[in-house]
Parts: sequence; structure tokens; C-alpha cells
Amino acid sequence: MGEAGDREFSPGSFLVDGASSNDTDHSIPDLVILNQPIANFGVFSRLWKRTNYRICADGGANRLYDMFDGGREAQRSDYLPSAIHGDLDSLRNDVRKYYASRGVEVIQDHDQYSTDFGKAMMKISSVRQFSPRREVLVLGTLGGRVDQGLGLLHELIREETRDPMLRLWLFSECSISFILKAGKNAIRGLVSTGLFTENVGLLPIYGPAIITTLGLEWDVKDWDTQMGHQVSTSNHIIAEEIEVQTSAPILFTVERAPLAMEPDYESGAKRG
Repeated sequence: MGEAGDREFSPGSFLVDGASSNDTDHSIPDLVILNQPIANFGVFSRLWKRTNYRICADGGANRLYDMFDGGREAQRSDYLPSAIHGDLDSLRNDVRKYYASRGVEVIQDHDQYSTDFGKAMMKISSVRQFSPRREVLVLGTLGGRVDQGLGLLHELIREETRDPMLRLWLFSECSISFILKAGKNAIRGLVSTGLFTENVGLLPIYGPAIITTLGLEWDVKDWDTQMGHQVSTSNHIIAEEIEVQTSAPILFTVERAPLAMEPDYESGAKRG
């Protein structure tokens, strides 16, 4: 495993404190905060420390601001985003006033043919246009409205299709999810870091695929997978590195380990 030319993924790298010694200003990921509940301050703070350009998609600024209610007010000014961007129909006046008075860029985009997430991604592209490769961490949820959850998964593949050098990572309530593109993919650091449980899923939500896996409890070879047909959910990690060969893009999702998070981590996530 891990041959030259593989696409390599190390999701645990974003959940350790501090930047890697190999990070440069152009390689440090960016962060998008969506207008959805931020369920875990520990995860949020680690993502914040590991990112460079941080943007709130419209009402995501409300979520950021409100996270510091109830005893954390003194920390609010330590977490100022780089920008607030969107059509701003959800941004509260008190939140806008607070961040604008502290030098945060607030930009209104009236384009009705893109979501606030899409608008935020366009803003990142304009700021980071000289970066040869970009990684963006998306702090959102799949536990609310079904249409919004599916819409978010749709946005992931659309953005990566538009920009082949872009890689998106979705941090939802209890999982990290990302797209494996056609070819060979290696996912590393899933056991030794202690950051993940054994639970993993390979979801063909973008269309039928043929997959071969190595490192799972229930490995498959040249296996047809399709929604409404057969899908590998609730599979288990048994190796430090997982290898997935796929004929088409699929969504890979792995559950975070609650005990690996900060003390205030909400550990009530349902097990697969």
C-alpha cells in the first residue's frame, strides 16, 4: 500500500494541536463555518488552530458568536474570522456589528444561483488563487434538515469537480467525511492516533462504483456498489492504513472517537 501516485488522506492531522513543521502559508488549510450548530467546542478549537483563512458563510457568524455564550464570552475576541460572506439574509445585526467593529471583512453577495457555502468557496478561491493545492475544512452538520444535508454533500463534489486541486473535508457532529476519487486512495493514521473509532462507511452517493478495499473487516474485491443496491456501511477498520480502489467518486466517512476530544466533548453520538 502507499505506492507512488496514490491519493493519500490523513484525516487525523487536523485534530492535533498546532501546525505541522512541514506546513507553509500556502499549504495550511482554510476553514468554512456554515450556518449550522457547532456541537463541539473542542473539535472547533483544534480546527481553528490548524487553519489559516477562516470564513463564516452568512449565518455561520451567528453560530460562531453564540458558541461563546454561557461562560466563554471572554474568549470570543480570540476567535475573529477573516471574513463573513454570503447574501447576509441570516446574519443578525448584533453579530454583524460586533465583528465589523473588530475589523472583520463583511461582504454581501447577491448571487441567487449559488448557496452561501458556494459563495464562501468563491471568496476563498479569490484570496488563495496562487495556492497550487488547497484544502478546506468545512464545519457543518448532517443531522438537521435532510435537503440541506444532501445539498451540502452535493456541494462537496461540485466544488472538487470545478477545481481538481481542491480537497474538502466535512467535519459533522461525530464524523469526518471526504471524497475518494476514481483510482487508488490510501487513508492513513486511523488506528494509532486514537482519534477514530472502528466505524467507517464507503457511500456511492455520487453514482454507481466498483470498489476494492484492503484494511477493513469486510473487505471487498471488484464489488459493485450503488444506492438502492449494495452499500458498505458500518464497516470496521482493522489496519492502520486503508486502501480503496474505486472506479468512480465515493464518499468515505469515519467516526471520531469521543475520548480523543476535549473534556467538553458531547459524547452522545449514536454508534453505527
